[in-house]
Amino acid sequence: MSNETVKVNGIKWGPFRLRIPFIHIKFRTAEFLQGMVISGATAFAGIPIAMGMGLTFEEGVALSFIAGTLIASGPIIFGVPFAPGWVTPAYPIVIGVFATMGYYLPSGAEYQVETFQFMSALCIEFTLLVAFLGMTGLSEKIVKNIPNALKSGIILGAAVAAFYQVFFKEFDVKYMEQPIAMTVALTLCILTTFSDPFKRLAAKNIFFQKVASLGLLPGFLIAGIVAYSVGEATLDITWGFAFPDVVTLFERTSPLSIGFPSISMYVDALPLVIIGYILLFGDIITGQEILNEAQKERPDEPINIDSNKFHLSIAVRNLLGLIVNPNFPTQGALWTGVHVVVAERWKKGPSEMPSLFDGLGSYYLMALPFLYVTLPFITLMEPLMNIALNLTLVLTGFACAYVALAIPKSNPEMASSLLIALLIAFSGEYVWLGLLIGIILSIFVVGKDQPTAN
Repeated sequence: MSNETVKVNGIKWGPFRLRIPFIHIKFRTAEFLQGMVISGATAFAGIPIAMGMGLTFEEGVALSFIAGTLIASGPIIFGVPFAPGWVTPAYPIVIGVFATMGYYLPSGAEYQVETFQFMSALCIEFTLLVAFLGMTGLSEKIVKNIPNALKSGIILGAAVAAFYQVFFKEFDVKYMEQPIAMTVALTLCILTTFSDPFKRLAAKNIFFQKVASLGLLPGFLIAGIVAYSVGEATLDITWGFAFPDVVTLFERTSPLSIGFPSISMYVDALPLVIIGYILLFGDIITGQEILNEAQKERPDEPINIDSNKFHLSIAVRNLLGLIVNPNFPTQGALWTGVHVVVAERWKKGPSEMPSLFDGLGSYYLMALPFLYVTLPFITLMEPLMNIALNLTLVLTGFACAYVALAIPKSNPEMASSLLIALLIAFSGEYVWLGLLIGIILSIFVVGKDQPTAN
């Protein structure tokens, strides 16, 4: 490995650093192709959610276009060394709350202005909270003092909500419309992502190692082939190009067009914002740990890991999203699977990937613009969007359960965590009860002397 230090390039603006593709970022074919397919597959997971809130398919595509473009700006415009993504665990909780408030139906709700005013309240408060904690540097102190039972309960609540959404609430509406393809997708992706026997096999076999490095892509592609083969999806390709209908999306969702939320909406949104932030902070810690481990192999390119800068970049992305389409769960810190894949390639040395930002830039910005304007790709993916959504939710549930169940250190913490999780998952618009009871249980059942999780 070369002892030369990689030059820090780009254009500095404020605390951030802009890297222009092909000038400050070298094109990486492998990351570009993965970004084209994987980003396309997972981006369409957001469309059924948008349609459940009363938007059309075309407006859902525009929503994904806005969200994806802002996500791509993380490493490119803001210079954050993460593969950014959704605050994915927040989505099943948000869906549950919206459903109890009449703002979401699995089969597609009627459009209501109040739906997006409430989402605006979530986005405004989330933006302000993240910006405040980023500017003051208080985030780490606050999150470290959250009791184990409450922290575990929130994360476990996201897992329970995700599983409930897929296997109970929307089972007949979405799963049973494509049961064979859904089962193939979930089985393969769970095996390649979480199976210890598969991981041991991948450690010995280069083919399975490559399969594992592609995350949900192999399972999703095979499921798509199965869906079209057995008649669970109909191939109806439209040729040509069309720019997403961002104007209509703005007119129907932006607070600048439909009006700002009422005071009561801000009050109702606050518990969800707190839950979303705790989940976001967990992603920031995870991303930092992955980079810290990889950095040992790449002393030639020192990576500046600044939690405050992460916070500010996420706040700005949410603010920009608020102007066109408020949707705070789509603007988070980390897409763990992609972050791991790029970091693993980067740590192999400069000959494999000269700079971490070459991999991140190729994966995101150079792939995303093609996805939402190419009608053959959109019409190919449209019948598979529910598979993408269910995959996203189930894998999120597994990941959250892994993390949440490792946090409690005592029996009182475990029991309290389970109760909090059930309240978070199922109390809907009364989700604040989960937080309140979590605090009460942490004080009077768990006590102050329990060890705190890192």
